[in-house]
Amino acid sequence: MVARRLSLLDTNFLQLESARQPMHVAGLMIFELPANNKLEFVGELVQCFRGCKVFHNPWNYRLQSASRMQFMPLLQEVHDIDMEYHVRHLALPRPGGERELGQMIARLHSQPLDLRRPMWEVHIIEGLENDRFAIYLKIHHCLVDGVSATKILMRALATEPDALGQLPFWAVSDDSSKGIPRAQLKAERKKSSLPTAADVLAISRTLAYTWFGKSDGEEVTLRSAPRSIINDRIHTQRRFATHAEPLDRIKAIAKGADASLNDIVLALTGTVLREYLENHNALPEEGLTASIPVSLHDPNAKEIKNNIGMIFATTGTHIADDRRRLEVIKASTNKAKARLQALPSGTQSLYSNIMLLPYVGSLITGMAGRAKPAFNVVVSNVPGPKEPRYLFGARLTNLYPVSIPMHGGALNVTCFSHAGILNFGLTACRDSLPQMQQMAVSLGRAVDRYEELYCGKVTPIRSASGTH
Repeated sequence: MVARRLSLLDTNFLQLESARQPMHVAGLMIFELPANNKLEFVGELVQCFRGCKVFHNPWNYRLQSASRMQFMPLLQEVHDIDMEYHVRHLALPRPGGERELGQMIARLHSQPLDLRRPMWEVHIIEGLENDRFAIYLKIHHCLVDGVSATKILMRALATEPDALGQLPFWAVSDDSSKGIPRAQLKAERKKSSLPTAADVLAISRTLAYTWFGKSDGEEVTLRSAPRSIINDRIHTQRRFATHAEPLDRIKAIAKGADASLNDIVLALTGTVLREYLENHNALPEEGLTASIPVSLHDPNAKEIKNNIGMIFATTGTHIADDRRRLEVIKASTNKAKARLQALPSGTQSLYSNIMLLPYVGSLITGMAGRAKPAFNVVVSNVPGPKEPRYLFGARLTNLYPVSIPMHGGALNVTCFSHAGILNFGLTACRDSLPQMQQMAVSLGRAVDRYEELYCGKVTPIRSASGTH
């Protein structure tokens, strides 16, 4: 059997696993049933998935020792996988609405994965209104990040509804590295991971500022985040909310504001958080800060692994004026990106791993959620394919990310763009953030406000927010 060792970053995600803080990421995919097979499609799909026992990385690996407290543990390749356990068939009472679906997803996402088995589950859910069904797929973060998870999902979906020869997600292989000697691949990875003395010096200087520097209101460090109700200890149960907007609408706002799409997502998050905290009489005087994952994947690389950097920026929650809030966010993200890009090529991932050690240490020691937070909220945007995708003829309409609340960070906001739609997934600790459905509703209002501000119009055409 083939074995491979987790990287230091992947090991961190495994070691942070606990009952209150399960470290799996997930996607909620909504499909339209094919017009010619609405009654039997879901049952046939379940049988197809359970009957397919061809597996590829990362689906065919489990921990050699089912313990989270290991240093760079080994993953062991397995092929005898219990598909009735890993592929589950669920149903909502018809007609199941967004609220009922979200309640189910919140409960499913609250349950940790079994570390004795391959660390993934697929839940196929029928009974949705308007002739739809859903697939909720969760996988441990030690195996994938947002970009690599997108790759393994999208390569299994077809670009045409009548495509032949489709396979379940785990049966689709990537042959990009075939023909390259294993020794050569290992040597290239080792070579690319060795920093020079100049690299170490550059990383040390940037680390010193990130750890100990004082914020100027725009450039954010690990000392910038204020205490807030979002940053307490979390508990076992989750809340989940969704919202969707036409991507062209968000891009038009970004163009009018001379901002990036990510800046607009961060501004919308800041606007929603300000309104929520004001309504709960809990708005800090200082602006909340966001941890923003940045993909470091080579666009041509096919290897499935975590490869992310990290920047920090303000969310502008201390600023009442929407235009001023966005301008400060733009300046903050530009400075953060410039600092990361100034590092020597290939060292951004190493810098990010070391930079987060104090935060990871606070999680391991139990200080996270009790001491002053390193940052207040995680905000991420994962780009997806521009064209529609299909699963055995069923069209994918939405893919909502379901992410990880953590001690000291009870809220995660992640976006995924697909076929002209920007899908927002808000995942939170149920006990830490009461009435979180207010945030999903506020997202729609925030988009209206920014569109009127920068485009001079309001076109509230959107998918209804799911609040759970």
